[in-house]
Amino acid sequence: MKHLFYISLALSLFSCKTISVLAPVHSTIAPPPIKQAASSLNIPVEIEMKSYLKMTEEALPKKFIDSIYQCEGVSLSYIFIREPIDFKFKNSSIDYEVDGKFELKLNYCPKCHELWDKNGSCTIPRVYVSCGSGNEAMRRVKVAYTTSISLGENYKFKSTTELKKFNILDPCKITLFKYDATPEVEKQVTTQLVALEDYIDKQIEALDVKSSLKDVWTELQKGLPISTYGFLYMQPKSIGMSELEFKNNKVFLDLHLAAYPFVSTEEQKEKISALPPMEKAGGKSGFNLNLDIRASYDSLSAFVGKEFVGEEFDFKGKKIFVTGIKISGAQDQKLVFKMDFDGVKKGTVYLTGTPILDTIMQKISMKELDFDIQTKSVLLKTAKWMFNKKILEELEKNTVFELKDLLNESKSNIVSAINTEITKGVKMSGAVNKISIKEIYLDKGNLLLRSEVKGILKIKID
Repeated sequence: MKHLFYISLALSLFSCKTISVLAPVHSTIAPPPIKQAASSLNIPVEIEMKSYLKMTEEALPKKFIDSIYQCEGVSLSYIFIREPIDFKFKNSSIDYEVDGKFELKLNYCPKCHELWDKNGSCTIPRVYVSCGSGNEAMRRVKVAYTTSISLGENYKFKSTTELKKFNILDPCKITLFKYDATPEVEKQVTTQLVALEDYIDKQIEALDVKSSLKDVWTELQKGLPISTYGFLYMQPKSIGMSELEFKNNKVFLDLHLAAYPFVSTEEQKEKISALPPMEKAGGKSGFNLNLDIRASYDSLSAFVGKEFVGEEFDFKGKKIFVTGIKISGAQDQKLVFKMDFDGVKKGTVYLTGTPILDTIMQKISMKELDFDIQTKSVLLKTAKWMFNKKILEELEKNTVFELKDLLNESKSNIVSAINTEITKGVKMSGAVNKISIKEIYLDKGNLLLRSEVKGILKIKID
């Protein structure tokens, strides 16, 4: 009996012995760089022109005064006043009409001589008349312009304005000497209005839209915070634009970006490049991103812990349960897990396994799961039953990571990140229609999930 007691005690003490193993050596050489295909973003941009056009309108002259003197014949002076410009956007141009009014003063001399004055003197007293002056209402006119605008490679507006119409609604006929001054007024005022074309073009071309686009380019290179997960980096490399379209006091264009986006759980050092030359581009609105999600093994450990900590395994009456688990690194393109456990045995073991992605079901499972070599050596001495193939098979069944929740959370976080004010007066908005994982890669410190993200993105500049 006494011997049996000592044997039982020895077995009991042995069974409670802590299993302690050395950590495996992780990969020290990074795998070859993983090539990432360029992502395409066609972003509709809406530029509110109301404030720009208001500045243009306020800068244009509102009154024109001129005179023509000749000794013999009709001399005249006039004042032309324009009303506020009513800008109307149409397709690729701006059409606008301007109401105006004028007053005209004339004097007439049938014959001049230079007897007393080298500049000439009228042989009879001059006849002075006017229209739209004094007690008379100013004569009404209607003027129409068309301005074509494009955006040059230097991101500045290029404007071409042309006078389309100048109609005098109230003719100025002088009945006293049967003289119709309307054609002369039209000729003189038209000269002024044609000169105004260049002035309009200079005002429009001076409008600064480049600064806003530069801010967009700069901000898209910075990390967009994604909730508590990390940062979204768009990494745009080139920029192109479609032709401009005008509607409802707004300019619409499509901004095309070629980018190499990625998501990182760790904040990256930003390299801000200058706004590159503009290229011509077209295509349907929306984006199709080849998005790399770089998750550090440390950050993934929390996710894995949710799945495993507390999990209980029963091997022929021998029960152990997981008290902690983390991804400690990678070794020969396999993940290395450090698992702490308690129960019939207590301690730490290391497992290696190859992550396999199911692109249809969107889940990752561990295949070729095995104990690390040094772990094997210890288990053969202390807990051979844990080394059983059935145990590894049981562990494989439980090492399946469903990605749907992660993707839904990522989708929500990306939507939150892209719906933001990039800088004052520049807002970005969008939605994610689809997100799915296409490939997985292992690096020294990260698990890289290459995903496809489809959605829409818009930019509004006030």
